[in-house]
Amino acid sequence: MSSRAPLSSYETSQQWLRQFLAADAVDAAALLDAMLLLNEEQVSAAIRSQLYALADGRSGFRRRVALYAEREMGQAAFFQSTVTLDAKGRRHYRAVGRAGPPAVKPLRGGTRVGSEGLVGFVISQAKEARPAIFMNHPGPNLLRGKTAPAGTIALVTDFIGSGSRVRSMLDALWAVPTIRAWRSRGWIDFCVVAAAGTDAGITSVRRHRLRPDVRVEHVAPTIVKAGDWRQADRWFSLINRYGPDTGRGASRWGFGNTSALAAFNYRLPNNTPALLHKSTSTWRALYDGPAPDDLRPAFGLRRMSDVITSAAASMGIRITPGLAEADAATVLVLSAMRGRWWRGKEIALSERTGMTTPDVMEIVLRALRAKLITKQGRLTDAGHQMLEAARRLERKRPSIATSTVPYYPSELRTPRASSSTRRPFGRP
Repeated sequence: MSSRAPLSSYETSQQWLRQFLAADAVDAAALLDAMLLLNEEQVSAAIRSQLYALADGRSGFRRRVALYAEREMGQAAFFQSTVTLDAKGRRHYRAVGRAGPPAVKPLRGGTRVGSEGLVGFVISQAKEARPAIFMNHPGPNLLRGKTAPAGTIALVTDFIGSGSRVRSMLDALWAVPTIRAWRSRGWIDFCVVAAAGTDAGITSVRRHRLRPDVRVEHVAPTIVKAGDWRQADRWFSLINRYGPDTGRGASRWGFGNTSALAAFNYRLPNNTPALLHKSTSTWRALYDGPAPDDLRPAFGLRRMSDVITSAAASMGIRITPGLAEADAATVLVLSAMRGRWWRGKEIALSERTGMTTPDVMEIVLRALRAKLITKQGRLTDAGHQMLEAARRLERKRPSIATSTVPYYPSELRTPRASSSTRRPFGRP
C-alpha cells in the first residue's frame, strides 16, 4: 500500500481537483489521500478470511452457517410463513421454503451485478471450500435440517457504511416468527461479515436487537476521525461549498451523514460525501461506476490494457490494433474459454488471462447477452465471426535458422529392419 502513488496524483483525480479554487485544492487533495482504497481481490480475500475464521472450530449438531449476501429487501419478512396447527391444534406461523431470498440479478440495463454479485461469488466459493459448514442462501426447510441444522445466520457484505441496509435485513429476519422462536430457544445466533466498515456503522449494527457478532477486516476512516478537528472543519467546509446538495439517495455528507472515506475499484459507496460520488450537469464525481483505467494502479491493479496485452502475448493471440478495450477483453476470454464452460471455470480463466474473476464473469455475461456463446460456452456463428475479425494472426513458432553449408554424411549406417520384420522381445 505504501508503494502506491497518492490517489490525488492520478489524472482522473487531477481533473476532479480542477473544480476547486486553488486555495481549496490542497485540502481536497488531502481528502482523496486519506481514503481507504480496496480492490476486488482485497475485498474477496478479507471476506474469505473472516468466513474461514468463523468456520474454524465449529462442531456439533448446529455447526452449520447459513450465508446470505447483503441486499435491499423487497419484503418486510426475510422468509415467507404459512399458518399451521401444532399437536394441540393451536395455530401458529411457520417459515417454509427450500430457497432463501432470490438470487441477485444484473442491474437493469447493464451486465454488472454490483457488490452483491461479488459477495455472492465469494459465498459460493466458501460453500465449495467448506461444504460441511457453509450453506448458500438456504430456505427455512434447510435451516431446520434434521441431521445438520444451521446454528448461525450470517449476512455478508463488502462495506458497512451507516449500517442501515444491514439493519434492515436484520429487521426482516426478526419479522419471521420462526426465527424469533429459534433465537429465544438458543438454537440460532447471528453474524455480520464485512470486508470493511466505518466505526459508526459497525456500532449501529452491533446494537441491533438480534445482537449480531460483527466481523470486519478493515475499518474505513470518516471525515470526523481521519484527521484532527482543524482538518475535519476544512473538509466539512469543502462539502458545504462544493458539489451537489444530494447524492445517490444521500445527503451532501453521504448516506446516513456518514462522510466515509472509502473507495472500491468497482464503485464509490454513497456513504462518501456527494462531491465524491455524485455527478450532475455542473459537477463531476471522482468517478462513476468502476474506477477509470488510470486509477487501477492506485488500487494495486494493472491497467486493463496492460492485462490484455500481456495475456494476448502469452496466449499467442494478436488482437487487431485499435479494437475497443471491451471487445479486446471479450476476444481474450472467449479464446481462453476454448469452447467449454462449467461451474468454477472462471477461476481458470482468471488465472490464464490475469483478469479478476468478477471481470471474467462480466465478460461472459456480456457475451451471453450478445449471443456470442451458448450457455455451455460454445461459440455461436456470431462468436466465430467476431474472433475471426478481431484476431489477425496466431503467433507462429519461430523458425530456426539452419546452416547454409550443405551437409554430406561421411559414413553410412546399415539401415535398421522395418518394424514388421523385427521379432518382439516380450511375450507374443
